[in-house]
Amino acid sequence: MKKFKLPVIIIIMTLGFIKNSPAQTHLSGLYLTYNDFIHHKLSYSSDSDNQKNKIVLHEFFGGDKVTVTSNGKKQMLLKSQIFGYRDKHNHDYRFYGNKTYQIIDTAGFYLYSNEKLVQQGKGPKPTRAFYFSADVNASVLPLTEDYLATAFVKNNKFRYLVGAQFRSDDQLGAYDNLIHEFKIKELYMESTKE
Repeated sequence: MKKFKLPVIIIIMTLGFIKNSPAQTHLSGLYLTYNDFIHHKLSYSSDSDNQKNKIVLHEFFGGDKVTVTSNGKKQMLLKSQIFGYRDKHNHDYRFYGNKTYQIIDTAGFYLYSNEKLVQQGKGPKPTRAFYFSADVNASVLPLTEDYLATAFVKNNKFRYLVGAQFRSDDQLGAYDNLIHEFKIKELYMESTKE
């Protein structure tokens, strides 16, 4: 029995270090501005173990405020005055029109998604819907061929590639597992090459 005493102590110490290591702590918080998002600067950040710092998004029924509790002090912020937030899983989101959109890709143009309920069979089921914005200051629009054509009216090559590649708007969110990129982004990058 004494043979196992030292390895057990080493295992317990190792698990303690892993649990408390910074790599295991996932910070969530708000990006007050686009510049904060670009520089990964979180305001009102908190980790999941800290109850004094808490962020409530009020997403039910399209709430227009975020409640922030920082060091025990509670305050309300308008979503329209905040760029977005990072969740505890290291996913970034943008607020637009009191809705929350997960930021999927920012190369060339912004690609977003969110879950929406779609009637399927006996009841509604959550389905991933895709959106985009031509740049950070542009409106967030549904990812459809018509909206892409309007947003990128001067990029004929991109519009033609989209029309040739996709048969319906539902296919625009397709992901290419071989190159680990969304196909729509692949086409956009191809269209910008000289």
